[in-house]
Amino acid sequence: MHIPAEEILNFHTHRTQCHIDCLNYFASLLGYHFPEHDNDKNHDPIRIGYAYGNYVTYHPGCMMPAAALDAFKAAKAEHHRNAPHHVEHYARMSDIPKIRLAEMICDWHSANFEETRILNNCEYSSVSDFFDRIMGPRDWTQAQREFVRETIELIAATADMSRVQEIWRRLPRM
Repeated sequence: MHIPAEEILNFHTHRTQCHIDCLNYFASLLGYHFPEHDNDKNHDPIRIGYAYGNYVTYHPGCMMPAAALDAFKAAKAEHHRNAPHHVEHYARMSDIPKIRLAEMICDWHSANFEETRILNNCEYSSVSDFFDRIMGPRDWTQAQREFVRETIELIAATADMSRVQEIWRRLPRM
């Protein structure tokens, strides 16, 4: 089945905005706002790669052409390398500024909510579980580990998940 590129790009735009709004809801609980978060996903070539990746994630019956899969992999690698809210941006974890670490944690919460509550397909029971299994083995400083754990717990304890659900309700269903 052929899906028009405009539909795929439109879905990506809406999904990315829901993710950003969700992240910024969590950030607001910490006194932060990250309006620049994921801005590169609105510009080619990253936009094209992520658009196909997002579309297929939400439409599992849709097969991604090999060229689109390659574009997604390249876009994801470039985004993670260039975005300061991803660990791949840094040579050492100790190089991550506290504000970017806060953004990173909010990003994890947004992704976890999307995977758990919207897609019903998450291999991690919580953001803490994700940190312990995936991020924890990295060479964080003790102060960073404490900040991460405290921040994860603070967001989990204070977030109003019905408000977060409302953010994601704006996502068009196709």
